[in-house]
Amino acid sequence: MPGTENVFTGKSLEGLGEPVRRYLDHVLSEGTPLVGGWAVEMKGSIRVGLKLPFDAWQTLDGSQFTWRAKVPSSRFGLLEVTDSYADGQGGMTGRIFGRKAFSDTGPDAARSAATRAVMESTMAPATLLTGTGVSWQVISDHEICFRRPEVPLAEPVTIRIDDSGRPLEVEAPRWLKEKGDEGALVPFLCRFTGELKLDRMIVPETMVAGWRRPDFEPFFEARITRVEASPPQR
Repeated sequence: MPGTENVFTGKSLEGLGEPVRRYLDHVLSEGTPLVGGWAVEMKGSIRVGLKLPFDAWQTLDGSQFTWRAKVPSSRFGLLEVTDSYADGQGGMTGRIFGRKAFSDTGPDAARSAATRAVMESTMAPATLLTGTGVSWQVISDHEICFRRPEVPLAEPVTIRIDDSGRPLEVEAPRWLKEKGDEGALVPFLCRFTGELKLDRMIVPETMVAGWRRPDFEPFFEARITRVEASPPQR
């Protein structure tokens, strides 16, 4: 059983603006473990021309992550995709029947992955307390923004909340470089529906995500099935 210094209490919110406190008080419960890493499992689909189903496992700590997905499922994994970011390095690698099929781990991919690493703090909101290195800003009564100064490649992340503090959307400018262009920051949006209480945290049950340019173009959807404390990533 963790000691009180390693769990969430009301004192953890001291000094934060009201909308930030409302959000964190909604998604965290007294006694939520404040640990260095979290494990997340999800099922969903991603559209890359075709709509492909996947099972995925992820570890994250708010500043770095590793996401592994098997297509079409963990039982019949013909394609395995790994997305990751840590210490300035990141990107995507795909393997078909265990053999590398594609890889994008250059500077542009790392810059995009850094913002994803910070955005996905919202799947384990215990990573979002100020003692974890997060810097908060209040934009309005229903918009709050955070960043992680220790991840210089990552952009600020905006969370939109309702009157109760429930998160509805997460958005950030994210680096996108497509074939033939020089790359640019493009808004990346994730919308949440439903909620689950897992390991004393409230996390989104389902999500859809994609670029907004200017219309929302979702290509990723998933349902979270598990969130639990995990050893820190290093």
